[in-house]
Amino acid sequence: RIRCMADGSCSPSVDSGFEGAAPGDDEEQEAADDNGQKEAPPKPSKPRSGALFNCSHCMYDVVVAEAEARGWKPVKTEAKAKTCNVHWIDDCTYQEWFGRTEPWMRINHFPGMFNALARKSRLARNLLRMQRIFPTEYQFLPETWVVPDDMSELEKKFDEAGKSKVMYIAKPDAGTQGRGIFLFDTLDRIKKACAEKDSSIVVQRYISRPMLIEGLKFDLRLYMLVCAVPGEHGRLVPRYFLHRDGLVRLCTTEYVPPTAENLHERRMHLTNYAINKKSKDFVQNEDPDDDGAGSKRSLRWFMDDFLPEECGEKERDKLWTKLKGLCVKMLLAVHPTLEAEYFSAFPRDLSGGNVGCRCFEVLGVDVMLDRKRRPYLIEINHLPSFTCDSPLDEDIKSRVVRQSMDIACSQVSAGDRSTYEALVASNAAEAPRVEAEASLLDAESYEDFVRIYPASS
Repeated sequence: RIRCMADGSCSPSVDSGFEGAAPGDDEEQEAADDNGQKEAPPKPSKPRSGALFNCSHCMYDVVVAEAEARGWKPVKTEAKAKTCNVHWIDDCTYQEWFGRTEPWMRINHFPGMFNALARKSRLARNLLRMQRIFPTEYQFLPETWVVPDDMSELEKKFDEAGKSKVMYIAKPDAGTQGRGIFLFDTLDRIKKACAEKDSSIVVQRYISRPMLIEGLKFDLRLYMLVCAVPGEHGRLVPRYFLHRDGLVRLCTTEYVPPTAENLHERRMHLTNYAINKKSKDFVQNEDPDDDGAGSKRSLRWFMDDFLPEECGEKERDKLWTKLKGLCVKMLLAVHPTLEAEYFSAFPRDLSGGNVGCRCFEVLGVDVMLDRKRRPYLIEINHLPSFTCDSPLDEDIKSRVVRQSMDIACSQVSAGDRSTYEALVASNAAEAPRVEAEASLLDAESYEDFVRIYPASS
């Protein structure tokens, strides 16, 4: 059974160092077998052609292109997608597909992920609960309140006149792309917003001294692949991977600490791409080989070039370890919920788990650094955009999608339904679990992905 840090050892034993070598270098890492010999990690199976790929609710060309490159046949109409091997859903209809996902199929979402992490108020509640139990381990969550429920606690931060020397940021629970976000330092402002909205608002202490790049505020978009394998006694054993590339998204107005006069300067305080791309000062990166230029840059440039030059490799390695720990802790905090939702949402697996886990999910994890390079979790996106507005976007996002399919769907083939039915006919559920062939889910790293849970030995 997965016990999410109940023994107090909340921090994963993640390895230090960014391991930021060129793509493919991680394939040369070796692991010792029981006899002390070295063997290479498993290589991806050659893509098996003929599998059907449901893209009737897929919004991104790069995803369909990567599926076709694997030899999968795209199915673009929902009426014909019922028997597809892989369902890729990029809109809110994904919940309707869980009940249609048979044991031999795959779908790019976990039941319960939205309510557990992607919804801002639930993310706050779940991590605040863990923060009370493990305050040191969950320092990556800024001081947070969910109003109106926590209004009485928030009021204690203001003086008798309803003013505060501290700046706060308010985010609508269901808001996207920066809509409805505002900064405030008066109690009346947040009370007025609560009166005008039917849903909750998440309030956090504003990070007023952020790390800057060329005088601009920025955030990091990390890409995390969430997978699992069926375990004994009806359990779901997590496998988490973090991509070593991602996006650095810069504001387009030079940063000045917030004051009453500049509270409304959205392109100074908010790093959302949807807000800043409309600025006349936004600079599009047109050359993926020059990934340290423009208003959107690569995580690899930030970790390999910028940080070592600014702070040294030791500080770079410390940050990478913290980022891996942040991702592991936030997922383990809600794993029991995801596990319970998994077994209640899908049709029953009569093979006893011998056809693997039906789910995988690519999360967009948004993180901000303060001037001391301490990471803070901003939000989780369970429907990250794979729109490619630039060659840099296409380079990074195509690798994320392709490598995610390699890891999570390497065994998918057109014959999966027949294989499953044969297992059921042979009473596989009554027999001992079949030892699966070497899987990328058990590899310590694969191309740009590094496995962060279970941690490398």
